[in-house]
Amino acid sequence: MQLERTNTGSTILCALCTILIISVIGANVLLNCTTRYNVSSKQVKGWKEALYAAEGGGDIAFSEVRKLVGVIDPSTVLLPDGWTKTSGSSYSNGPYTFGQKLADGTGSLSAQVTVDQLAATLGTPPSSWPYFRIRSKGTATLFGLPRVGMDDRMDNLTKADSLLRKIDFKYDHFKAKYGDGDGNSPTISPVSFPQVTRRTETIAVPQFLTFTAALEATGSFYGPGTGKGGLIDSYDSKNGPYTFVATNSSSPYYGDSRNGNVSVATSVFQGGGNIYGNVTTNGGTLNLKNGQIYGTIDNNVPFTVAPVANPWSPTASGWTSTSPATITPSPAPSQATAAQYVYSSLTSGITISPYVDPSTGVAQETYVKLVVNGDVGGTITINNHVNAQIYFTGNLNINTPLVVNSNVDGVAPNYSRAGHLQFYGISPPGGSTQQVNITPGGGPDKTLYATIYAPNANVTVNGPTDIYGAIVSHDFYENGNTSFHYDKEIAQLLLAVTDYRIASYIEDVR
Repeated sequence: MQLERTNTGSTILCALCTILIISVIGANVLLNCTTRYNVSSKQVKGWKEALYAAEGGGDIAFSEVRKLVGVIDPSTVLLPDGWTKTSGSSYSNGPYTFGQKLADGTGSLSAQVTVDQLAATLGTPPSSWPYFRIRSKGTATLFGLPRVGMDDRMDNLTKADSLLRKIDFKYDHFKAKYGDGDGNSPTISPVSFPQVTRRTETIAVPQFLTFTAALEATGSFYGPGTGKGGLIDSYDSKNGPYTFVATNSSSPYYGDSRNGNVSVATSVFQGGGNIYGNVTTNGGTLNLKNGQIYGTIDNNVPFTVAPVANPWSPTASGWTSTSPATITPSPAPSQATAAQYVYSSLTSGITISPYVDPSTGVAQETYVKLVVNGDVGGTITINNHVNAQIYFTGNLNINTPLVVNSNVDGVAPNYSRAGHLQFYGISPPGGSTQQVNITPGGGPDKTLYATIYAPNANVTVNGPTDIYGAIVSHDFYENGNTSFHYDKEIAQLLLAVTDYRIASYIEDVR
């Protein structure tokens, strides 16, 4: 008789083994999915948010830097705003916190910012100007499991960018290796929570007032004068004093003589004498009386000019308020370190002399800045080697025999005689206008070597007068036997800082 066999035990055992294998596979898949979730969701989110935090901190610092226009000592602005001077000319602030609230009351995102003041030699004559390096560290707190084993490895050759994400679970890897970023004082620094940090660095550079033409008018223009000598031309003072060669093509300086460009921001243009340069208007139709334009004409060129801010304030330091009639300052070898004086008005006369080295008896290039909270007029004497900037809030009256600029064209470092005497009309509030009057007076000298940057001023020039320099105005009116000679070297002058802009942006990926 054949015995009956059963396979029930073997079937159950196979089923259990199959379930076990499937469970192990499922557990591995679940573990892998969890790891991928942490990497692709939590950590990637933190990686992106850390950059947002760093850029936010950089924006805060840049807004502070823009407050430093015309400020010699940044600490007078930054320290009252909560910044701390760390070392030398470096300032720090933060952390600025925002984002999801943590157990300690801070935010899940933070930014720590450092601003370093640096200096660059720019312009002609060369002068040291400040610019700023802004370093911002953005930190994002990580939520979720502290997984580190997932690197998005697709095969032996291909790797995703999660390998670049330097995540701090216990210690700040950057401080451990690079310290403050310049290799100073590396230290092992624990972190309160797992975090991702990203660092950005931006460079903020100054923007300057400059002259881009012989005459710029944001309103109407009438000129040059209709007299026999009425003209606008140019020259380059680096080659020496002015001579008229605009009609002499064989002169080696002929190419420098036809840059007497005129720019008008409106459609109102009426020409008088000859213009040896280009003319642009904003929708104008040129109305010429006696002269010609020896250059190109473009009637579709709108433009704006920067306003002039008052570099002085009642709380500003470094200004002398005794209003001396004679100035002989201490060493002031650059425009950025100019001797500074403030006046309530300047109509009784002033004489400015250069600093003389006591050991050699030689006069040094000297830079002086005056702010006049009122009108300017009367006798103004600028002795040789003096570079003067005169700001005014009221009106400017120039009687040419009384304004003496004793500098000489063609002498380094500032080749332009006119560039040694600069007038600035501080833009009045509410868009009101100022008045600038230039008259020949009764003396024998009818020449003026100066620049005038007054975008809210109506400038009136009465002939006979010879003007060497450049002018920015609202309305410009010139009559009589008046000539205007633009010095091309003035375009090299960096007149005053008007703002700061971002010149470069990088992320520090260390």
